[in-house]
Amino acid sequence: MSEAIASTSYQVFQPSLGTPRTEQVADQVKELRARQSEAAAEAVQRQAQFSSRRAEFLSEQAQTLENRAQARSTENGLGSRLDITL
Repeated sequence: MSEAIASTSYQVFQPSLGTPRTEQVADQVKELRARQSEAAAEAVQRQAQFSSRRAEFLSEQAQTLENRAQARSTENGLGSRLDITL
C-alpha cells in the first residue's frame, strides 16, 4: 500500500516535458520586453527633460539679448550729439 502512495506522489509531482519550459521562456521574454520598454521610456523622458531645459535656457538668453538691444536703442548715442543734417 505504501508503494502505491509513493508512486502516485511521484507521478503527481513529475513535471510535464514541454509546457512549463515553454511557458517559462515566454514569461522571461515578456519580462525582458517590459524592461526594454521601461528603459526606452526612461531614455525618452531624459531626452525630453534635456530638450525642455535647453529650450528654457535659449529663451532666457534671447530675452537677455532683446533687453540689451532695447537698452542700447534708448541710450543717448552719437546721433543725439551730432548734427548730421545738410
